[in-house]
Amino acid sequence: MARGDRGTKKLKSSIPYFIVEGCTEENYIKVLKKLYRKSAKLKNIEGGSAKNILTQAEKIINDNSEYSNFIVWFDDDTLTPNDTNLLNQVKQLTNVNVVISYPCIETFLLAHFQKLNENQLNNSCKSFEDKLKKDYMLNYSKNNCKLLEKSIKIENIENLKINCSKYVNNFDKIFKFFEKML
Repeated sequence: MARGDRGTKKLKSSIPYFIVEGCTEENYIKVLKKLYRKSAKLKNIEGGSAKNILTQAEKIINDNSEYSNFIVWFDDDTLTPNDTNLLNQVKQLTNVNVVISYPCIETFLLAHFQKLNENQLNNSCKSFEDKLKKDYMLNYSKNNCKLLEKSIKIENIENLKINCSKYVNNFDKIFKFFEKML
């Protein structure tokens, strides 16, 4: 039997595969990769509805069986009640973690700089953007790919761990997935 004919089992990659909503999530993962010198595969769905993100994520997951850990990350403000069945379907896929920023990625970013409480989560995403621009990331823009690299340092990641209060349990979930990378 020729060497190429042997039935060798293909090993699954231990590198996480992040499927993210947009530029901000993508750039955040890039910052983590750089700060902690870790690898991860990334696919930016480039916005849209949760339905669009979940549909594309399901296809990517099914087409990339060589990966053993998928993280699908998007904002809660894109999710509608009509997306529940699809969300549950994607969550049921093997080795898939769905991470939802509540209510948006800017809330998650703000937790790198200050404590948040349950009452603040009722604020609009625009108010979180404005706070980032005013106090922590001057000229913050979702599409500024270099700003996160300049603003998020290891100290901010440590702040995030502290600022993930019991009231903001979704941040705990988000960070646990990233902690596996670190």
